[in-house]
Amino acid sequence: MKSVYKQATLVMAVLVALNAQAAAPVSDLSGDSGSAVVLSGNNGAIVPTGSLEDRVALLERTLNARLRLQAELQQQVDSLQGEVSELRGQLEQQTYQMEQSQQRQRQLYQELDKVANSQPAAPSAASTAAATPAAAANYSTNQDENQAYDAAVNMVLKEKNYDKAIPAFEGFIKQFPNSSYVPNAHYWLGQLMFNKGDRSGAAAQFTTVATKYSKSPKRADALLKLGMLAQLDGKKAEAKTFYEQVIKGYPNTSPAQLAKQSLSKL
Repeated sequence: MKSVYKQATLVMAVLVALNAQAAAPVSDLSGDSGSAVVLSGNNGAIVPTGSLEDRVALLERTLNARLRLQAELQQQVDSLQGEVSELRGQLEQQTYQMEQSQQRQRQLYQELDKVANSQPAAPSAASTAAATPAAAANYSTNQDENQAYDAAVNMVLKEKNYDKAIPAFEGFIKQFPNSSYVPNAHYWLGQLMFNKGDRSGAAAQFTTVATKYSKSPKRADALLKLGMLAQLDGKKAEAKTFYEQVIKGYPNTSPAQLAKQSLSKL
């Protein structure tokens, strides 16, 4: 009797857990037709038939099937997120290399201007203006700063050492808090934490980019990621707000297109 009582208690516990999740009819996904499941009531509650042992086994198989399906779906999502992250990383590396090339050109113009100023004849106003563009102030001339940022980025793109990349970016931000690369460093940290499953840490990094660096080219991507995180947490209203910010603030951009697609699925 004690054994039967324990099995009955287990049946009731599993029924309560399953009925809390059941919003649609559920069938036995294990392929075993030894028992049946019927639905009764208005809420689609699971009422298995057969002996007590059959009921327990059926409920366990149904629960395990659901858990396997959820795990497979989560793996697919994680895989897709990893591919997107890698593609964005490659794009950012190309952008960074292009910026560095432009910076080298500016430095060359400045050197040419110095040579021209050392000659008896004064340079023309047009050549002087071209040699000292104001945009050069947006890039660092500190080689230690450039090397530290490059080292952190290479840990992600070349070495694939994501665990060491996190403290590398954190150390860079602490050592060079006023660097023009800081918004990108925060965004990289958000990506890395998101891929590790640290959603709260990722949200904090993306929020920093979105709120403190309004002119950063990574702000649209940061808002998009905040929307994705909110959607994953079931916060549809919050996700909608972030997606609409991207669409309105950055129209005709890749993040805006992705935001529209995500918004249509809410």
